[in-house]
Amino acid sequence: MGAYLGVDIGGTSVKWALVDDDFNMIDRGDTPTAFSSSEEVVRAICDIAQTHAGAFAAVGVSAPGLIFEDDPDGTIYHGGALTYMHECPIGRILREELGVPVAVRNDGKACAMGEYAVGALKGTRVGVVLAIGTGIGGGVVINGSVLHGTHCFAGEFSMMRNDIAEPLTMANTFSDLCGWMGLRRFVLEAKGLADDPAYTKVDGRTIFEWIDSGDADARRGLDAYAAAFAGRLFNMQCVLDPDVFAIAGGISCHDALIEAIEEALAEQRRAYTGPLDAMPLPRVTRATLGNDANLYGAVQEARKLLG
Repeated sequence: MGAYLGVDIGGTSVKWALVDDDFNMIDRGDTPTAFSSSEEVVRAICDIAQTHAGAFAAVGVSAPGLIFEDDPDGTIYHGGALTYMHECPIGRILREELGVPVAVRNDGKACAMGEYAVGALKGTRVGVVLAIGTGIGGGVVINGSVLHGTHCFAGEFSMMRNDIAEPLTMANTFSDLCGWMGLRRFVLEAKGLADDPAYTKVDGRTIFEWIDSGDADARRGLDAYAAAFAGRLFNMQCVLDPDVFAIAGGISCHDALIEAIEEALAEQRRAYTGPLDAMPLPRVTRATLGNDANLYGAVQEARKLLG
């Protein structure tokens, strides 16, 4: 069928790629997200598309916010950090401007679809991506389709509650506990540095330098983080029973993280005895597409528009 234009609207840049039917990238680029209105975002995408006019048969867009799968206008609600995208019918606008079919999907769900199309979820019947960042995004793919849910909220893992006896606050979310800053908190507490202002801006690279160098306290913090993460995976296994959980996000590139989660899963599974022995052991792997997952997912959704 030719090629497709994939666009990923992110908080720091709008990435784009021209992708062929075999998911080979023909061309790619990005532009800083230095916008103040939805009109500016739409104009930037149109400028990118017009540079490649005639070279693509459909457009796929990945964007933050809630986007309902049956909305022909591809309207974005809330828009995450890009609040000015709220209620922008970007799908309809781009379709009218460019004269080709346009698919618009939430970024976490696009990430999951990208991993299904050419990444860690390829060949699965049920697969889950959890992207560890400031929060925990991701998505669920079942038989080749992303699960959206009634309110387009399926896969919004960040808002899962830690303590069900307490109200849902940001401090009581999976996002706060197991986002990458949660890992930092676990490690700093284990090292006795949680209250030291000199360490409040330690980044993930430094955390894993400590761990990889054999720092026993840092490793203890990682293990505590992994135990919390693994517990949530068991809960999700009960609901979704996926073939695999693919861990994405910046810190997922570190072998120590995946290994710690696997060890925590194995340790916790040993406690499932008697009537609980039917519980499957959740399988984890590293997502493979990195920052390109959303682009590939957007392209896959665009491909579907052409049958």
